[in-house]
Amino acid sequence: MILCLNLNAAIDKTIVVSSFEINRIHRPESVLSLAGGKGCNVARALKTLGEEPVVSGWVGGFAGRFIEDELHQEGIQTDFVRTDFESRTCTSILDREKGTMTEIYEKGESVPLEKIDELRDRIRKTIGEYKALTLSGSMPPGVPAGFYADLIEIARKENVPAFLDSSGDALRKGIEAVPFFIKPNEAEVKSLLGLGANDDFDFAQAASDVSKKYGTNVLLSLGAKGAVAANGKEVFVVKIPRVEAKSAVGSGDCTLAGLVHGILNGLSFEESVRVGVSAGTANTLKIGAAQFELEDFERLRGQVHVSREMS
Repeated sequence: MILCLNLNAAIDKTIVVSSFEINRIHRPESVLSLAGGKGCNVARALKTLGEEPVVSGWVGGFAGRFIEDELHQEGIQTDFVRTDFESRTCTSILDREKGTMTEIYEKGESVPLEKIDELRDRIRKTIGEYKALTLSGSMPPGVPAGFYADLIEIARKENVPAFLDSSGDALRKGIEAVPFFIKPNEAEVKSLLGLGANDDFDFAQAASDVSKKYGTNVLLSLGAKGAVAANGKEVFVVKIPRVEAKSAVGSGDCTLAGLVHGILNGLSFEESVRVGVSAGTANTLKIGAAQFELEDFERLRGQVHVSREMS
């Protein structure tokens, strides 16, 4: 089993319209509601790839019950800590005609200290049952920025690899606990290297520098431009095929799931990166996070090009 942390759980609602405009009434072509949050997306992708994910975090109220029930209906196990407040709803408005996505994400309620301690203690007691730990997304209000770092240290003591995909202080503190893998974007890598937002830098060199500086594997996500991966010794540049993308929501989460799947199944670093990027790219072909088809994933896996660079 793989434990997928989903601290900022939400109902993810995608509303599809044509010619979206403010200050007017729209009648959606379709509405899709899913158990959401980055950890749920990672778990959904892992399930598609044949793994056994378990989602953990905090949920509460009607939205929390929907999230848990929806995951169970999808065949995904959960181990949530329940709260007294309502979980979030995040709304994405997809304009099929214009190709735009307008997103409205609720911030969520502050998590009480006793609930933070309860989740940490539960993971400490159960982490040895899992093959890997994924930590995805931002911290809800009230949760200290070092919480991911705490959990990474707990996992490392049990020799459970931790895969971190976060930003800001949660990433900066988390990477100091030496996770097995991180999946930052360009802005996050610049922050880790102390560069300004407008500073130019070489993607391959930056990924290598972060990997060596922090002693972790790195997949630097570059969106439609592909990715760069580094493991302290080697650097790989990833090129993806041109696709007719419908939605990129959840693609980074699918990439993380693919990385975990590849590593746990004994694939090489290079092939694990290919699997991750292929899953992320396949996700863009469907509306709804982590809804990709295995057929698309397998086809794209043969088209994603990975080349080794000098470290």
